[in-house]
Amino acid sequence: MKPDDHGDIWSLCDDPASHTLRGYENGVYISPAIPHTNSDINVKINGNLLSDVTGGTVTIDLKLLSMIKVNKELDLCSVLQSDVMHNQPCPLKAGDVTLEATAFIPREIPKLPLDGKIRIADQAGRTVTCIHLNFNLQ
Repeated sequence: MKPDDHGDIWSLCDDPASHTLRGYENGVYISPAIPHTNSDINVKINGNLLSDVTGGTVTIDLKLLSMIKVNKELDLCSVLQSDVMHNQPCPLKAGDVTLEATAFIPREIPKLPLDGKIRIADQAGRTVTCIHLNFNLQ
């Protein structure tokens, strides 16, 4: 995957060359193409993990219409082993890896522009991957 690869609603953030998860060409999938309230959004990343990940954090920094902010920092292993991430193992071993997350977008979320980043960092604080999202909820 090239550093400037992106989809209609996403792009890699920070310096993709520094990510320890190197996405394969066409290795990022987000569906549906236009996320809707009262339905699931699914994100899948296929790539090569350069080193073992034994822990770390998931940082969520999202804004709806630049007014409603969601800022969370979560334990990576807890997230990986949750239903959202389909109960994946932790630690993650170096080599081929698929990270997949499915989350429900509640009906109560306003149908506004969403912009922000979801960053996964390893036990040393290195960026495993970072995805910038920018779309209008339908």
